[in-house]
Amino acid sequence: AGWEHVKKFDIGFDMMLFNQLNITFDYFHDKRERILMSRASWPSMLGYWGSKPWSNIGEVENQGFELSLNWTKQFGKDLTLDLRGNFTYNQNEYKYVDEPSYPYVWQTNTGKPLNTVKGYIAEGLFTSEEEIANSPDQSQLGANIMPGDIKYRDINGDGQITTEDQVMISSYDWHPRIQYGFGLNIVYKNFDLGVFFNGSSKCKTIINSGIAPFLSGGGDGEEGETLARNLMQWIADDHWSVDNPNPNAAYPRLGLTKADVTNNIQPSTFWLRNGNFLRFKTLEIGYRFPYCRIYLSGDNLAVFSPFKLWDPELAWNAYPLSRTFNLGVQFTF
Repeated sequence: AGWEHVKKFDIGFDMMLFNQLNITFDYFHDKRERILMSRASWPSMLGYWGSKPWSNIGEVENQGFELSLNWTKQFGKDLTLDLRGNFTYNQNEYKYVDEPSYPYVWQTNTGKPLNTVKGYIAEGLFTSEEEIANSPDQSQLGANIMPGDIKYRDINGDGQITTEDQVMISSYDWHPRIQYGFGLNIVYKNFDLGVFFNGSSKCKTIINSGIAPFLSGGGDGEEGETLARNLMQWIADDHWSVDNPNPNAAYPRLGLTKADVTNNIQPSTFWLRNGNFLRFKTLEIGYRFPYCRIYLSGDNLAVFSPFKLWDPELAWNAYPLSRTFNLGVQFTF
């Protein structure tokens, strides 16, 4: 074993145009080699079992750019306008990963981004015992497959659903590839106004981990024990049940034990959600007197996102960001 090597390339510029517009741009590219990782391609017949050797063999490439703009303009003696924005894009890729000899190319990691989401392709919910009997065998994912359970696509066509049917369902996860922000400040005579927005894009998340009764590990009860009956309201309102066998329900049937929900807690497109968001981060309004300034400010005022269940920037069980308002006075002497 030895030290990891990295080759970095970075180029950028700062410029001002027309004495008004400031532009900062930076492009970066780095390649990491000799990354220490466990040898996955060593056959088990060599007798290593759980003690496979580690070697400096991994390679990762990372690149992206950052852009920042700031435009300031004075309009006469009473009005000043300041606009600003920033944009960051980043992508990476495994150039080489030591992997076993997979039978299918979609199982490999080499040539794919680091933060992918892998899982099954969901094809809705089973509607009847007849449909279950005429579909690929899912018994390896959970016993007692029943109507209301998630149906998965047989990618390799062998008539059964196994880990070999898991594919890359998203080329990025909850780490956003794009982050951005923009805002403005306006000063008119004694009045001033400032706002700022920030957001993320190209972000996906799996939402079933840890949410009762869809538990991927830990939580309420051991294997075979009854799960707690606590439900989020949005699950209680829109899940498949015998009384409401809706094939387009947002959530599958509710199991009684962990063994009963194993099929439905697999990572899949059924649970994949768009985590993009735009946050109204700050707002401040002020008025200046000869010896003081009064102002009203707010923080974390609103979030706009296709994901509505909780703050898309946070985990489901994280303490939410507080929305705050301040009324203040600043004195000058």
